[in-house]
Amino acid sequence: MKNYLYLVIVILLVQNRSNAQNTGEDQLGAWYEITSSNRISEKFSISGSFTNWDYELPVNKEHLLLGVIGINYHFDKNVSVGIGYGYGDIDSSFEINDIPHTLEHRIIEQLAISHKLNSIGVAQRFRLEQRFLEFPSDNLLKHRIRYRFKVKIPLSNTLFISTYDEIHFHLNAFDFQQNRAYLGLGFNLNKNINFDLGYARHSFKTKSFNRLSLQLNLKYNFSKKKV
Repeated sequence: MKNYLYLVIVILLVQNRSNAQNTGEDQLGAWYEITSSNRISEKFSISGSFTNWDYELPVNKEHLLLGVIGINYHFDKNVSVGIGYGYGDIDSSFEINDIPHTLEHRIIEQLAISHKLNSIGVAQRFRLEQRFLEFPSDNLLKHRIRYRFKVKIPLSNTLFISTYDEIHFHLNAFDFQQNRAYLGLGFNLNKNINFDLGYARHSFKTKSFNRLSLQLNLKYNFSKKKV
């Protein structure tokens, strides 16, 4: 009888450990992103991004693929507003709802404010999103608000430290949705291209993920008047 109870306990422990591993929380995942900001006139710019999250390195058990494009109006060099569209494929099979694929069409409105404290760059971004989600058995419209606070600290003309925190809330019924915290080291290849490599902590209501983040940022000015 004792041996039988011992065997049952061992099986339960192994099963619980397996379930914990299946959440992806015990793995180091990946966060790859390409961003682009292109000034097309004194007041307008076109921006875009492509994001890939993976539950495991290097590209394994995909969590999200998301492409975004938008247009922005610049009041001056520090303040802009924008509107954009995003399309994504979300795999939540490692999360509590166990849904393998959710397609999303996203409308985005945002306000961006930036300034400098001596040589330190500070940027704030406020976003509203209307998320049209296509689940396997249902379609939903979810509204979300996001706020990001970002700091960039130059170490030299080439290297910089970048850190930010971005919190998300649902608006249908006001509730916490997720938080993204990041700390990394950046490298300026030239005035148009830089890289960011660091650690991201991606926290949801019931689970948190550790991710290696690699970001490529492109910035060009195609307007006649340089700003």
